[in-house]
Amino acid sequence: MDSTSLWLLFIAIGIGTFAIRLSFIQLHGRGGFNMGRYQKILQLLAPAVLAALSIPAIVFQRDDAMGELSMVQIVAAAVTALLSWYFKGVFWPLLMGMVTFWMMQFYQL
Repeated sequence: MDSTSLWLLFIAIGIGTFAIRLSFIQLHGRGGFNMGRYQKILQLLAPAVLAALSIPAIVFQRDDAMGELSMVQIVAAAVTALLSWYFKGVFWPLLMGMVTFWMMQFYQL
C-alpha cells in the first residue's frame, strides 16, 4: 500500500467516524435529549472500557506461551476488578492495578 492510498484511507475513516458521531448529535438535538433514558447504559460504559483494555493484555501475553499465565498479571487484574466495583470508574482502578503490577514486578512476588 503506497503512501497516498494510506492517507486516503485515514481521511475516509476519519470522515466516517465524524459522520457517525454527528448523526447522533443531530438525532438527539432535534427531539430533546432525555438523559434519564440512557443513564443505565452510560453506567455500564466504564466497566466495558476497563474490560476491553485489560483482558486482552492478560489473556494474550506472548505468542509463544499461550498456555502460561503470569501470576503477577492475574493478581493485578483481580485488584483492578475489585477496585472497579468500589470506584465505579476507570481511572483509579487502572492506576492502582498498574501500581500493583509494578510493585509485584519490582519485588518479584
